[in-house]
Amino acid sequence: MMRTQLSEAAVSERARQLFDAQCLSLGRRTDRTFVVLMVLQWLGGIAAAVYLSPRAWAGLESTVHSHVVAAVGLGLLLGGLPVGLALTRPGLESTRHVIAVGQALMSGLLIHLMGGRIETHFHIFGSLALLAIYRDWKVLLTFSGVVAADHFVRGLLWPESIFGMHARESWRWMEHTAWVAFEDLFLIASCVQGQRDLRESARREAQLELSRSAVEEQVVRPLTGSADALRASVTTLTESTGEQRHELARQARALEETRVTAEEIRQTSLLASEQAARVLEATQQAGDVGAAVEDAIGRSVEGLADLRAQTADLSERVQGLAAYTERIAGITRTVQDLADQSNVLAINAAIEAARAGEVGRGFAVVAREMRGLASQSVTATQQVRAVLEDTRSRIQGVVDLTRQGGERMGRGIETIRASGERLGMLSGLVKGNADAVRQISASVSQQSAGVSQIFTAVSDLTALMQASVARVEATHAAADRLQQVTDQVHGVIALYQERT
Repeated sequence: MMRTQLSEAAVSERARQLFDAQCLSLGRRTDRTFVVLMVLQWLGGIAAAVYLSPRAWAGLESTVHSHVVAAVGLGLLLGGLPVGLALTRPGLESTRHVIAVGQALMSGLLIHLMGGRIETHFHIFGSLALLAIYRDWKVLLTFSGVVAADHFVRGLLWPESIFGMHARESWRWMEHTAWVAFEDLFLIASCVQGQRDLRESARREAQLELSRSAVEEQVVRPLTGSADALRASVTTLTESTGEQRHELARQARALEETRVTAEEIRQTSLLASEQAARVLEATQQAGDVGAAVEDAIGRSVEGLADLRAQTADLSERVQGLAAYTERIAGITRTVQDLADQSNVLAINAAIEAARAGEVGRGFAVVAREMRGLASQSVTATQQVRAVLEDTRSRIQGVVDLTRQGGERMGRGIETIRASGERLGMLSGLVKGNADAVRQISASVSQQSAGVSQIFTAVSDLTALMQASVARVEATHAAADRLQQVTDQVHGVIALYQERT
């Protein structure tokens, strides 16, 4: 709990200032009260004079009674100066004493107008009570002194106007003065106590005011500064969290788009990995097929080379047959053997032609012809001589065809060999491509794994971003609540300053 040390001199000085201000304010209010009272008393005196004795008669002649003149003239004179001072110099001590003198004389005037009636003397006691409102006992003494002097002087010179009797009684003014003094004792005590209360009230108010000043100096102003700084900080925090919220929202949207893109890339990478695996498998199959085709072409080339050699041998043998045909012309008894050999050769030629495929069709034709010739030789040897010429020419044609077929077969072998070499090169390229595809597949697999890791990281980052957005939202809400609390603190400070 904070304690404030107040200077006794400062408290006393401020209490004196407040006491003087309160006395001045009280004096001004009471002065205004007596302004109204003076006017009412003056009008009341005139009304009483007019009501009781408006005119004085001397025989048949009448004039305005002296009481009416006194009520108007003396009342205006006695009340005019106090009213003027109360309006022009309110609250001053001299004004209070002038009002006290005027009020005492106004009481004397009213007593005179009432013919010294004892009831009118109560106006004096009522005036004392009203003058006690000033809480200045000196004013009571002034009033009482004027009343005592008025009673003494008029009791000696004109007792009827003050006591309502013609006989002079020297002791009666003392009786009235004693009753006034008796009331003064209580009123003076009340005024002294009232001034003491005013001083105590002024001192308490001074202490409270100085305490408030000290509190305002030591607490309110620093608190106001702190509240202002807090408001500025909260405003900055609110703006910063608002900007962070918008920025994080934008980043969250960007991360969401990145996550979707990463998902698409991951799916594409998986598809590419599967395609690469299929391409690698197809490439390996193509390599295997190429190797098998290359091996088959090699074997085909070897078979065709053997077939070419056999064809060359056949050509030589057919040429030998042409030579033998010259000799067969005179040797008919060996036709049967030659037919058998021709039949055997035809069978061999048919086998070779079957091996040769399309190229060996000519050999198949020759073989059939040879078998036909052999059959004809067997069945009609008598026709051998005539047929030998034809056979010789046919054999020559076969030789030519065989030579041409051998040449074409050689060119085909070269072509097949070149194709085999190219196929070998293609097989090598396929193997190289298979290695490249294998590397590509491995790279795609690594890329797929990397993309999966990126997708996981982006997903984690998205979750963290969402958590950050939630924390920023909570911070922004807390900043709003803190702003409300700061506004409430400012409101409390403003209310305190207004009331103090």
